[in-house]
Formats: sequence, structure tokens, C-alpha cells
Amino acid sequence: MRVTQNYTNRSYLRNNNKILSHYTKSMEKIYSGMDYFRASENPINASKAMTVRKSLRDLDMYDDNLETADGVLKAAEDSLYSIANNIYLNVQTKLETACNGTYDKDVDLQILATEIEEYAKIAIETLNTDYAERNLFGGTNNSSSPFATEVDETDGKTYVTYNGVRVNDLTEDTIPYDNPIYVDIGIGIKYDEDGNVVEQTALDIGLNGAEITGYGTEDDVIDIDGTSTEVTFSKNFVQLIFDAAASLKDGDTSTANAILDRLNTANTGILTEITTLGTKQNRVEFYLNKNDEQRISLQSRQNDVEGVDTESEIVTMDSLQAAYNAALQMNAQVLPSSIFDFI
Repeated sequence: MRVTQNYTNRSYLRNNNKILSHYTKSMEKIYSGMDYFRASENPINASKAMTVRKSLRDLDMYDDNLETADGVLKAAEDSLYSIANNIYLNVQTKLETACNGTYDKDVDLQILATEIEEYAKIAIETLNTDYAERNLFGGTNNSSSPFATEVDETDGKTYVTYNGVRVNDLTEDTIPYDNPIYVDIGIGIKYDEDGNVVEQTALDIGLNGAEITGYGTEDDVIDIDGTSTEVTFSKNFVQLIFDAAASLKDGDTSTANAILDRLNTANTGILTEITTLGTKQNRVEFYLNKNDEQRISLQSRQNDVEGVDTESEIVTMDSLQAAYNAALQMNAQVLPSSIFDFI
């Protein structure tokens, strides 16, 4: 009798614990929204889920790249807008005032020249702006400020340098740190037969300050005090401002006036770059929206391979709860009330 009862007790407890275990697991599925918790429980869907999760992680990485790129482009646009509008307009006004009026060389023109020089210095500070520990206009150089000035001991003039080289001495083939800086935008970076990145498959966020503000020189003949004189003009926006100030200090309003036209040309180049930055920002926004749409699709797929069918699982849990309650009600009939039943 005792052996039979012990077997019955163990069998009852084992089955009761099994029901309770299934009931608890069903509750966990509903609370977590997960259909399984180990890959061994559903190997096929688990394999699919790993692929989906990797795609979602990749999307997060692409979004980080795009958001960083967007921040860089917006910061660069703001800086260039400040130069192309505020600084340029102020310098233009003061140069026109100096060239079209009658001013004393030793007083009035010196004051205007000093004010114009200050705008050139502000332009350099703006072009040396950092964003997220990155030199915005340094090209691939991120170790030092790209723009600086040096005073030539021979002629006493101020010269603008870009990454250690005078902007006047630069040519298309000698611009330092002008390689592109590509970021992966999520469509897969592709390379041509020469190993170069196909531009349509990545986003270049490299901004070379010399290419944006101009480089090199050009010779032209202008009239100075009734004499045709050949003058070498810089093509760089900031250098032109320094040169205009130097001309005013020398009382040479003819050269300063000629610089004004070239300053307008250099400013047009900056405005063109602002337009290019806007185009890139539109591209960034497009891919961010595209990634959002793809994320929704992947999350839906993830729910298909990982998520539990809540309505069906609630029915299952209710059934297990009913079975467990019934098993508890059988307790009095299956298990002895006390040890005294065997005495």
C-alpha cells in the first residue's frame, strides 16, 4: 500500500509540476512577446531572427553615419553662410566706401584697412571651426587647424596658408589633404576596376577649405594712377581680403577696387559650395527616411520569426491554468492528508 501510494504521489507531483512549468512559460511568452527563448526551441526561426537582427544593427550603424554626416554638413553650411554673407557684405561695403570716396591715406584708409583685416581674421577663425572633434574644412587633416597666416619678412605682407602651404602657391595637383572621406549610407559601397569608390554608393563628407575658398593666383593689367600695371591677384577669398587691406594701407585704391571684383568671384565659389552641401543634406535625409521604412519592415519580419501569437497564447495559458487548478483540486483525493493515514 505504501509503495503504491508513494508512486502515485510522485507521479502526481511530477505531472503537477509539468503543468505549472508550461503555465509559467506561457505567461513569460505573453509578458515578453517572445515565442521562444532558446535557439534550440525553434532552430529555423532562430536562424532567420539572427539575420533580421543583424540587418537592424546595420541600420543603426548606417543611421549613426548619416546623422554624423548631417551634423557635419549643417555645421559647414552655417560657417560658409556666415562667410559668404556677413563677412563678404561687410568687407564689400567698406571697400566700396574706401574706393569711391576721398579719404586721407594716413588716417581714414588706415582705419578701414584695419577693420577689413579683422574680417579676414574672423574668416580664418570660422574656417578653422571644429565639429565633433573634426576639422570641418581641413580635408583629411584632423590633427591641426587648416588655416593660418604668416607675415613675409621680405614684403611685410600677410599670407594665408592652408595646411602649411600658402594658398597662392597651390595648384590643382598640389592641394594637401584633398582625398574624399566616404561614409557608408547603407546601400553597399562599391568600387570600380581601379579600386576607387563609386561615388553614388557612398557619401563624401570631406571638405577641403582651399578648394572651397579658392587657391592659386592670376595676373592682370589694371590702371594705377594712369599707368597700365601688371598685378598678381590671389584667387583665395581670405587672401584677397588681406591684400585689399594692404592696398588701402598703401593708399592704392585702384588695386583695392580691382580686388573687389575678384572677391565677388571667390564668394560665388563659396555660395556654390553651400548649394552642394544642401544637395548632400537632401541625400542624407532621403536615406534616413529610407532606413526608417526598412526598419519598420524588418521589425515586422522580426515579430513574425520571434514574436508570439498573443491571442493564441492567451488561450493556451487559460487552458493550462484550468488544468493546473483542476490538478490542485485533486490534491485531497490523491495525496494523503497526513502521515497518520499510514499508521
